Amino acid sequence: MTTRPTSRDSKPEESAVDGALAAALADFKLDPARSYTAQVHDALQQAILRGVLPPRTALSEATISSLIAVSRTPVREALAQLAEEQLVQIYRQVGTLVAPVSLSLLEEGRFVRSTLECASHVQLALAITPEQLAEFGRIVERQRQAVADGQVDQFSELDELMHRRLFEFAGRAHVWTMLEPIKRQFDRVRWLLLGHVAGHADRALREHEQMLAQMAGRDVAGLGASVAAHINHITEHLAALRQQAPASYFTD
Repeated sequence: MTTRPTSRDSKPEESAVDGALAAALADFKLDPARSYTAQVHDALQQAILRGVLPPRTALSEATISSLIAVSRTPVREALAQLAEEQLVQIYRQVGTLVAPVSLSLLEEGRFVRSTLECASHVQLALAITPEQLAEFGRIVERQRQAVADGQVDQFSELDELMHRRLFEFAGRAHVWTMLEPIKRQFDRVRWLLLGHVAGHADRALREHEQMLAQMAGRDVAGLGASVAAHINHITEHLAALRQQAPASYFTD
């Protein structure tokens, strides 16, 4: 005879979910001068992008509201925004879950990044200043230290900084801003790769070092090929990632 689960039976699962939310929001500090909705949105978005809240994690309005001491209204509004960004899925009468990584959106992000970064960085190589090149070198050196220290989070943040600064060096800061929503699934996979696939950070660092050398040498042809390979490697590593991460993390 089968028995129906009781509230006691569900407590361990609920406790694990609440624990994941508590960990994701542990450093949250509410700024009374800023929109509460924007702050909740930003905190949850970063936790999802970094895999702190993995795909299929339940997001309870009540729990989030309690953890950060805000009313449920800004939490509900933040979750609605995340749903529009396809980072969460809201099911009526069921609840809200962190969305799985969309492979189709990942491919769109890869294509757009590869196309725009190749074009922009190749043009930048012809006009980059000594000061910009020196800053590029300092960022790569900090990445090298982060890899040596096993600081995956720091390396990823420096990776993001490097790519953004290269667009800014080229006078195309708005292009990077435009890329932000397009590359979110790409960013989720990048964080998962750093945490699950051995050697991913080392490989990325070597590619950054090669791009730096090619930009310094004005090697336009070599740089274009390196940038394309650097962006496209994410799809090569995806197979290894899918073998290690739960199948529920991904959707076509």
